[in-house]
Amino acid sequence: MKRVALGIVVFGLLAATAYGLLRRPAERPLAVYAARAQKTAFVREVSADGYLKAERLRLAFPRPGRVVEVPHRAGDRVRRGEILARLDDAEARRQLALAEARLGAFQEEERAQNAGQKARIDRLLAQRAELEKKLALTRALFAAGAASREALQEAEDALAENARALAEARAEARRQAGQAAARRAELKAAVAEAREALARTRLRAPADGTLESLPFRPGELARGEAVLVVAGSLRPYARFPETEAGALRPGLHARIELSAEPDRPLADRVERVLPPERAQDTAWVPVIFAPLPEGRGAPGLSLTAYVEVERIENAVVVPLEALVEENGRVYLWTIREGRAHRVEVRKRSQNLKVAAVEGIAPGTPVVRLPPEDLKEGTPLAPTFEEAHGGGR
Repeated sequence: MKRVALGIVVFGLLAATAYGLLRRPAERPLAVYAARAQKTAFVREVSADGYLKAERLRLAFPRPGRVVEVPHRAGDRVRRGEILARLDDAEARRQLALAEARLGAFQEEERAQNAGQKARIDRLLAQRAELEKKLALTRALFAAGAASREALQEAEDALAENARALAEARAEARRQAGQAAARRAELKAAVAEAREALARTRLRAPADGTLESLPFRPGELARGEAVLVVAGSLRPYARFPETEAGALRPGLHARIELSAEPDRPLADRVERVLPPERAQDTAWVPVIFAPLPEGRGAPGLSLTAYVEVERIENAVVVPLEALVEENGRVYLWTIREGRAHRVEVRKRSQNLKVAAVEGIAPGTPVVRLPPEDLKEGTPLAPTFEEAHGGGR
């Protein structure tokens, strides 16, 4: 009896062991990170480091002289035409006064000469009118037999002499006018030169801007150059790797982050894309952006430029790490009814964070960083992370 009871116990233990080995274990959901596909604007950017560059004008006196006035100093904002420094101009003023006096005297002499010539010509013209009348009367009398041929010849000779005198007077007037014009031009050029010489004793700002340096001191000889940073010329400059610069072109939207103000990015645009600069095996594409608003940054300040090279409105985007690429095809692991389902999609574009895809609907849950051994139908326990948006 004991043997039978022992057998029953052993049989029960063996049966329980076999059941435990043969029973299919309950499926435990696989923990994964997930996100939902979003419908938003997809943006792709390329970026590069650079600095702020401004147009600098170097200004100097064209000839030596002693400085007598410096109404500004480095750091001052100046307007176009303002005097930055002035040299002793006593000799320049004297030369200008002398040149103007010579021109004035000549112009008075020319007016008198012109008046004399006009009076002479007017007299000859009046005389011609009288001589023409006399000749007409003499011809009538000669025809009637009341005047001799000698009288007629004398009247004709007198009119001819008047014509020669009038022609000579007019020729002389033209000759003197030509000489006067040449002399007048010479004297006016002397006045202009004297005025220019006087102007050269004043160093003026050729444009609105800020004085970066002003080395002149009253009482000293003018040496060195003033440097003017032209207002409105401060613009970002950056060099992009040639491999990333293929889509760059003027007019593209850009975002500029200044190193001194990283939390206040500036909206800008590409103004010029310059030819590549090659250094050994590397090529860089310099890009100049539109000028920045007044008061933002200073020449030499470092920056990062982000240029928007692609934008897709109303795109369906997913995190970049959700994509699985095999044999030239792109897949996503979606979550449906708590299980994994692989879906083939078409990738339209991607940036550093997200990809724009076709083939799934907005709101579809997708697995981020899917395990390599993930299988169709695997139960999943997703943890959803923050929204990813259109990225950059």
